[in-house]
Amino acid sequence: MTERPRVSLTAERLGELFWAGLRPVLRLRLAYFRHLVRTANYPPRASDAVDPTADRVGYLGSAAAARFGVLDENLTTLNRVASEVSASRGRPFAWVEVAPGVLTIRDAVDAPSASLADVDAIVVALGFSDVLLMTSARSWSRDLDRLLDRARRPGGVLSPVLVAGIPPMHRFRQASRLGRSRIRRQVARLNASTEVVVRLRGDCVFVPFPDPDEGSARLGFELYSWARVHRSWAAALSPELGHLLDEQA
Repeated sequence: MTERPRVSLTAERLGELFWAGLRPVLRLRLAYFRHLVRTANYPPRASDAVDPTADRVGYLGSAAAARFGVLDENLTTLNRVASEVSASRGRPFAWVEVAPGVLTIRDAVDAPSASLADVDAIVVALGFSDVLLMTSARSWSRDLDRLLDRARRPGGVLSPVLVAGIPPMHRFRQASRLGRSRIRRQVARLNASTEVVVRLRGDCVFVPFPDPDEGSARLGFELYSWARVHRSWAAALSPELGHLLDEQA
């Protein structure tokens, strides 16, 4: 009789099992975060009319989260990026929101993408939900790779893709103080996995969130000024997105 080989559980696998057991509780925290985003006060949206000569850029992420915390449209990440890229390229710019809500990476993989068929580039900005759910790095990498396959081929022509890093969520005022160290490690873990996936693929660009403690960008322990958060994020995204669009032209 052949003896069955013993199965060795790695630390990573044990961690996955631990968080799987806690996931029902983590989903309550995610539901609270989604409630905050859904019920927040927002600036009035710009007109939906799109200039036919505009650069059309798909946004795969939560447009509400990218407008969270400020009451002036000119202060939001999306509006800042639109203004900065439009100015640098000398032509109109239009965002195309792909899917509403604060999605997990798995949700995004399963979501339809027909609205992306004629965009000039795509920005993927996910991770908030997967940080709060403690998604494993293995699952994140697998689903991100699948998502980027789809994002690169939304229609008949390949589209350039910019993958935005996850902000330091542990420093947001809404983050639970008791869970901040875990959130910090999870953000670092998923960002590191994203960087590896993008580097191995070689067909996308990864833009990490700028260090909030560098020079004049320092915001203190918490990122308490949402206007400065949006400004810092837009300053990192705009030149890289403009470069992608220049190459695509």
